[in-house]
Amino acid sequence: MKDKFNNFRYEPNGASTLEDALCHFIQEEIAFGRIKGGEKLPTIGEISEITGLTYGKARRVMERLDREGYVHSRPHIGTVVLSRGKNVLRGRVLFALPDGDASRYHPGNAIDIVGRKMTAAGYAFSVATFSLDENDNLAFLNGELLRATDLVIAVRATPRVQKRLAESGVNHIFLYGDKPEFSERPWIRFSPETAMSHFANHCAKAGVKHVVQVRFDDGETPDAGPSLAKRGIGTSWMTISSGDVGNGGFDNIVRCSCEAFAAMPRKRIKDLFLFWNSFLTQGAITAFLSRGIHLPEDVKVVTFSNTGAGPVYTKPFTRFEVDPVKASEKVGNFALTVLAKGRIPRPPKISPQYIFGATFPF
Repeated sequence: MKDKFNNFRYEPNGASTLEDALCHFIQEEIAFGRIKGGEKLPTIGEISEITGLTYGKARRVMERLDREGYVHSRPHIGTVVLSRGKNVLRGRVLFALPDGDASRYHPGNAIDIVGRKMTAAGYAFSVATFSLDENDNLAFLNGELLRATDLVIAVRATPRVQKRLAESGVNHIFLYGDKPEFSERPWIRFSPETAMSHFANHCAKAGVKHVVQVRFDDGETPDAGPSLAKRGIGTSWMTISSGDVGNGGFDNIVRCSCEAFAAMPRKRIKDLFLFWNSFLTQGAITAFLSRGIHLPEDVKVVTFSNTGAGPVYTKPFTRFEVDPVKASEKVGNFALTVLAKGRIPRPPKISPQYIFGATFPF
């Protein structure tokens, strides 16, 4: 039985103690059927020697496992693993995403839907966050990767996270964000080409001559320029910079956008703005309204998604919109295919729709 503990690893990360890590390890070994019902665990003294825990802490781990129904300690016999019956898990899936995204609408839907799919298929499902700060040591993610994991779904993974996943040797796929730099693993990306073609046709019918695309100075942004150019429509870029404040929060994106459009000379305000972030839209519209500029009478607006912008303006936006339920279903089904077949199938694309609204009428 001692050899069953050879895979136990602990990396101090501030998120858990050695005692907690050992308890979780034994729980997962039992839940996944790697330690089976009826088997005896090493003695408390042996566990203390193997793991480096004090005898008292090792005993507390055994007592906790007993209370939670994983084992039963019998006098003169030892600690025996209880049978889990049909509750033995097939494996573990980890959903990793930036810490600022965990509470947002679209990621929240993905966590819920993908998590339910994984659980229904017999996999343990957990969520880990990582910081977009380049100075962060990824301690929490590193700690999670030390646990037995069959697949990591990494959302908007930075190059550092991509590199760490590649080094870990854990099977993983990427969801959204920039094209992976450090891995050849599957990448499920936004594919807005069809929607942008519809948008360009709409602009041509409406007689638009020029479109200003607005982006934030962080990450890769779609470009409607080529589709518009085919219809003889000019484009230019406006980049909203975060300055010295940093770009860690969405409130900052709104504020920077508001300041930029409040300071823009009126003669530079074009007929149509295409915002590739709805928080940029929110700041710009706040600035427009404060200056007496009306939508869509004075300026027309198209945005990516409608989240974050709705409370500012009552008219529905013309927008590129991703259905979060359908997108999450695709992600979950693809993850199950990867787990079942053990090979790299062709990843699906998440295609937004171009939806007509009152901010860009004909």
